[in-house]
Amino acid sequence: MNPSVSEPAHPRERPILIVTALDEERAPLEALASGVRRGDFRAGGDGDLLLGTIDESLVALLRCGVGKIAATLATTSAMELAPRGVISVGSAASLHPGFAIGDVVISTEVLQHDFGAARSGGFELFGYGAPLPSTGDPRIRAEEPLGTAALDAARGLGPHLVDPAGMGRKVRLSHGVIATGDSFVNDHATRDSIRRRTGADLVEMEGAAIAFVASRHRTPWLVVRSVSDAGDGGAHVSFESYLPIAAKNAATVVAAILPAFGRY
Repeated sequence: MNPSVSEPAHPRERPILIVTALDEERAPLEALASGVRRGDFRAGGDGDLLLGTIDESLVALLRCGVGKIAATLATTSAMELAPRGVISVGSAASLHPGFAIGDVVISTEVLQHDFGAARSGGFELFGYGAPLPSTGDPRIRAEEPLGTAALDAARGLGPHLVDPAGMGRKVRLSHGVIATGDSFVNDHATRDSIRRRTGADLVEMEGAAIAFVASRHRTPWLVVRSVSDAGDGGAHVSFESYLPIAAKNAATVVAAILPAFGRY
């Protein structure tokens, strides 16, 4: 019989929920885990949820699918696990030259770059949770002590993060702002427009949705993303080539920061 989220969990057995969109992004996390077994929940499909342990942390590895709607549905269902924390993990495109392929960002803030009012003079971001979507703050902010503790826990990882060029470059690990939207950014003009209106560092397709669900459940969250492409005309080629490296670097960072959730 598979473990089920309908079974009551002792507080000490509450997992950290780690959410990826793709199997390729979950694979290096699964490789780091021991005692991996299938779990199930109401909205999940076969293989969507895996339970196990990374070091001494109980984890639930959720493959949610691509995009905000899939991420919201799967994460909301998995909140039945009553997780101690939620981490959105995977790849992302860089929005400016300050980030190279393989670099890793731990989010301080996330937002939806495609949730707003489009006008001839530009794009005005909508806020979260207000009666009228044009009001309110468009950003969701992670708890500062958690973000700081996570970055501190990961600082010594440099030698364990992969430089895809093989040139010995020190892979960058930093805090940053991550934008989310329901499109794969594959055009430099689109990428630059997102950067101008959001001030974000990276762009991807699930993080803000996952953070929104976690925040509504009053659960600590982080988004951890590694750069797979530059969001330009060659993004589709770069993404296919460097997704495994980005996924591995992100997973390495996640494994290191799990103890930061220990006080929750």
